[in-house]
Amino acid sequence: MGRSRSELDDPRLRRAVQAGDRAAISRVLELCLPSLRRRLARRLGLSADDCEDLLQEVQVAFLSAATRYRGECSLQTFVSEIACHKCSDYLRARRRERIRKTRPRAAERSAQPDDPFLGEALEMVAVREAMARLTAREQQVLQLYYLEQKSYQEISAEMGIGTGTISSLKAEALLKLRGIMGEEGRPAGPEVSNEPPG
Repeated sequence: MGRSRSELDDPRLRRAVQAGDRAAISRVLELCLPSLRRRLARRLGLSADDCEDLLQEVQVAFLSAATRYRGECSLQTFVSEIACHKCSDYLRARRRERIRKTRPRAAERSAQPDDPFLGEALEMVAVREAMARLTAREQQVLQLYYLEQKSYQEISAEMGIGTGTISSLKAEALLKLRGIMGEEGRPAGPEVSNEPPG
């Protein structure tokens, strides 16, 4: 994991991706996809086939978007962002299909998820949409801390800000998320400690 992260942070690899080098793009996918596959299976409970379908979409999207990478975030974050968008699309399509098959059309507007997995998945989409209303720095801190599971020290080195600022940004972002989701009638989520990870 350490070697993969170090390679993904290599400026030469970043420049090659920005230049559209297919070997570099393939290498980034080779390094990122295994952890994405594990997260999809663990957090969304997707089948192996669904995971592979989603990862295929991520690969195609990354191939298309690679030359638009500007280095504002890590390559891993860039690929993870693409994966999150694809997951959101997938979950919305799954919800529409489920409603179409199991609910009378007149009840669609008030339909609620009737199984725990779908409820959790839709909540993840809600969080993703709320995230888009945060500042770029707040989004980056949450992405690095929760999605990439980086320590405060690693985030500090990547963003060039102190760990105290990271803690403040994370706390402010979580507070905003709870407020946004509360406004929209969704659960605001549990309190999250702002103590740096040990």
